[in-house]
Amino acid sequence: MNHLIKTIAFSAILLLIFSCSASKHATDKNTEQVVTQNDRRQEANIFIQAVSERESGNIEKSLDMFNKAIRIDPDDPAAYYEKARILQAMDRDDEALTSAKKAVALGPDNKWYKVLFANISKAAGNYDDYVSTYEELVKAYPKNMNFLQEMAFAYYFTGDYRDAIKSYNKIEDWVGVNERLSTQKAQIYDKMAMPDSAVAEYEKLIKIHPDDPRYYALLAEYCSKHQMNDKAEWAYNKIVEINPDDPYVHISLADFYKKTGNDEKSFEELKIGFTNPKLDLKTKINLLFNYYSGDLSEKQKKQALELSEILKKTYPDNILSESFHASMLYENKDYEKAQDLLYKILKKDNSNYALWEELLFCDLYLEEYDALAKDSEDVIDLFPSYPLPYFFAGISNFQLKDYVKAKAYLESGKEFVVNNNALLEQFYSTLGDTYNELENYDASYKAYDQALKINPDNAIVLNNYAYYLSLRSVNLEKAATMAKKAVDLDPYNQNNLDTYAWVLYKQGKYKEALEWIKKAIANGGNNSGVVLEHYGDILYKTGDKEEALSYWKLAKKQKDYSILLDKKIADGKLYE
Repeated sequence: MNHLIKTIAFSAILLLIFSCSASKHATDKNTEQVVTQNDRRQEANIFIQAVSERESGNIEKSLDMFNKAIRIDPDDPAAYYEKARILQAMDRDDEALTSAKKAVALGPDNKWYKVLFANISKAAGNYDDYVSTYEELVKAYPKNMNFLQEMAFAYYFTGDYRDAIKSYNKIEDWVGVNERLSTQKAQIYDKMAMPDSAVAEYEKLIKIHPDDPRYYALLAEYCSKHQMNDKAEWAYNKIVEINPDDPYVHISLADFYKKTGNDEKSFEELKIGFTNPKLDLKTKINLLFNYYSGDLSEKQKKQALELSEILKKTYPDNILSESFHASMLYENKDYEKAQDLLYKILKKDNSNYALWEELLFCDLYLEEYDALAKDSEDVIDLFPSYPLPYFFAGISNFQLKDYVKAKAYLESGKEFVVNNNALLEQFYSTLGDTYNELENYDASYKAYDQALKINPDNAIVLNNYAYYLSLRSVNLEKAATMAKKAVDLDPYNQNNLDTYAWVLYKQGKYKEALEWIKKAIANGGNNSGVVLEHYGDILYKTGDKEEALSYWKLAKKQKDYSILLDKKIADGKLYE
């Protein structure tokens, strides 16, 4: 339609509007303004232009022109109505409300004026007018479904739940029972703390659609949420009866049984759902993470492993299912099987760092240090900025007695540690041990000092640092302080007790040393060649040479002892 045709159309509409307009209006208490036919024609033209400007997007200009039309004929409800619409679109709700109210006052029989007034009242927070206006509209137009629905919502929106239910019941009388109405009413009954009435709404749906599992699902979900467990279980089982191949119902049942404390049934339903190929793999794995997260019991770990085996069988040669199965093997401490599977997966795709990390831990727990050294070096090649592989490379080479290589990896790796003091502490601790083996004692002490700066209560570092100082009879006071603190932190550790006893021995405090070495023996030291030999040395210094010889001989039966032990036994004398 071109501009001319639009104008003619608007003119025709406006003739109808303005032919019913008043011919005069009050401008104040003492005067009246006569609106002539010429005025009405002038206003009609301005009105048309205002509408045209609005349609063209010139909102401000359109508003000005409607104001001009109102000045010509202040009793024209249509102008107030259009002005209110523009103001509402501009989010000027208070002004819009004033104009809409004026339109209703001047045209009380026009339903659209009232609809606009009601809606703006709602937006402006004037809920009483919002509700009462729709009540008027429903009374005037009792067969208008839209007005009845809006009135029902108005009651619901303002918290008048009883009247909302009444209105929705009227709608239901007209259109019949349907899902949207029933769920809306159920929600309202829920807010009214009337769960039985809410259940009755879902049951009405089931009665009408007895073979549709969706409505049983709605009932089951609601009843489960409100601890109506018998009815919930019945509804879930009806879904299984209607559609036994639906995997989601078994997942829902698993969740239901889990919440009600029936772990055995929950697990059985979960297994049924997991064997169903209609449920995609990612969903199943996400469910597993939801079911088995946090600190798991041994039983839960075994269940997760069994489910991961189902996934591996259902999706053979799928990296995702194999990766999850490997993780569950790892969680169940089956490190050998986890290691084998991880090698297989990483051969296909070596881009998953998390899987490499699991492999490194498997190597560590299996004490396969050759494998740990090789695998950690492979990870460093792939992920050169990740610190943990350097640490594993360091400790594996330390165990393989390649201390130069261990030092290189540890020194390099610690530079990549960011916001992880626990790991940095481990780097420095292991560097302290490594430099000690390289006989670079100053570097060893500096590394230990760095570790203790991060964590002054690291009992292992305190013990090792003190022991190495005591072996060289260096800074024995510091060694004694650290050894005693290690004992205080971990009082039943034979190594800590032995180290403190040995530091005291080096200080010449033989009686005190004897007390502490006895504690070390009592806490498992009788199976340590080092502790037994130290016990013999201390006994010798306290004058009990025969008893000292007997403990040296006991130490000889163990694997760890000093190179001087054979000479001590042969000569019956203490050599240091």
